[in-house]
Amino acid sequence: MLGTRIIHRYLFREMLGPFFVSLGVFTFVLLLAKVMELTDLVVTRGVGLGVVGRLLLYTMPYLFVFTLPMATLLGVLLAFLRLSTDNEITALKAAGVGLMQLVPPVAALAVLAWALTSGLAIWALPWGNNRFENMIFTVAQSKADLALKERTFLDHFPGLVIYINRLPGAGQMQDVFIVDERDPSRSYTVVAKQGRIYPATGNKVVVRLFDGTIHGVGGNLRTAQTAHFETYDVTMDAPGYGGGQRTSKHEKEMMLDELLAEMAKEQKGSKRYYLLDMELQKKFTLPFSCLVMALIGLPLGTHSRSGRSWGVAVALVVFFSYYLMLSAAWSFGVSGSYPPQIGMWMPNLIFGLLGLLMFNRELKEAPIPLLDGLNKLPALILRLRSRLMAR
Repeated sequence: MLGTRIIHRYLFREMLGPFFVSLGVFTFVLLLAKVMELTDLVVTRGVGLGVVGRLLLYTMPYLFVFTLPMATLLGVLLAFLRLSTDNEITALKAAGVGLMQLVPPVAALAVLAWALTSGLAIWALPWGNNRFENMIFTVAQSKADLALKERTFLDHFPGLVIYINRLPGAGQMQDVFIVDERDPSRSYTVVAKQGRIYPATGNKVVVRLFDGTIHGVGGNLRTAQTAHFETYDVTMDAPGYGGGQRTSKHEKEMMLDELLAEMAKEQKGSKRYYLLDMELQKKFTLPFSCLVMALIGLPLGTHSRSGRSWGVAVALVVFFSYYLMLSAAWSFGVSGSYPPQIGMWMPNLIFGLLGLLMFNRELKEAPIPLLDGLNKLPALILRLRSRLMAR
C-alpha cells in the first residue's frame, strides 16, 4: 500500500510538469494572437494600454477553458510517454503494478482540471465576456471610430455602406467612399479626400467629410445631381455610441440562471432557443473534455515508442480533431439540424469511446492498429528523408 502511494505521488508529479508547461505555452500562444488583434486599438485608435490590459485580463477565462483540456492531454501523454520510453512501465509491470493501478493519479489530475474548467466555464467565462463587452461599449462611446476598419466595406450602419482607404488614427479618415440609401426616393454616393468622425448625442455619430463630391440619383434613375463641397456632415445611427446605456446581454455573457430564464421566454425549436441551449451545454461539455483527454492520453503515452516531439504532434492532431468536430456540431446545431444536447456532447462521446477502446486494448496488452501505425510513421519519414537527401 505504501509503495503504491509512492508510485501515485511520483506519477502525479511527472504529469504536473508537462501539464503546467503546456498550459503556459498554449495560453501564451492564444494570448499573443489576442494581443496582435488589440494592438490596433493602441496604435491607430489611441486607446490606453491600461484599457487593453484589462481587455486581455477579461479574455483569460476564455483562453483557459480551451487550454486546460489540452494541457491535461499533454500532461498525461508526455508523462507516460517518458515512462514508456525509459522502460519504467515495463519495470512496474514486472514488479506487479498493473496499468489499472496507475489510473488513480491520472484520474486525480483529470478531476482537478475538470473542476477548474467547470468553474471557469460556469462563472468566470460569462463574467469575463460581460466585462469585455461593457469595456468595449464604454470606450466606443468616447472613441466612435472603433467601429471603422481600413479597406473594408462596412454595412453595420443602417442604410449606409462605408469604405475607408486609410485610418491614420484619432478619428481621422482618408479617401472615404459612402453610399447613402436611407432616403427611398433618392440615393447618394459621397466621395471625399478626408474625413473625421465625432460622437454625438442620442446614439449617433457624425462623419465630417472634407473636399469631395456628392452624386445623387433619383429613385426612378432618371434624375441625377452632382455637387462639390468643402465640408459635408453625414449623421449616422450607431447603437452603442453616444450617451446610451448597454442593457442587453449576449448569450455568451449569461450565467446559468440567466440562460435558463431566457430559454423559458423563447419558443422551443426557434433559432434563439437553440443558441441559448448550445451555450448552456457548452458550459458542461468543455469541462468534461478534460476527463476525455486524460482517458485518451494514458493509452497514447503507454503504447507509443516514439519521442516527446512525436507525442506532442499526436496530441495536437487529437485536440484539433476534437475541436473541429465541436465546431461542426455548433454550426449544425445553430440551424436546428439536431437537438443541442446531442450535438454538443457527440465529440465527448466519440472520443470517450475511442479512449475506452484503446485503454481496454492496452490493458490486455493487445495490438492497437491505429497507434501501431502512428508509431511506424517517424521511422518511415526518416527513411524517406534519407533517401531524398541521398539523391
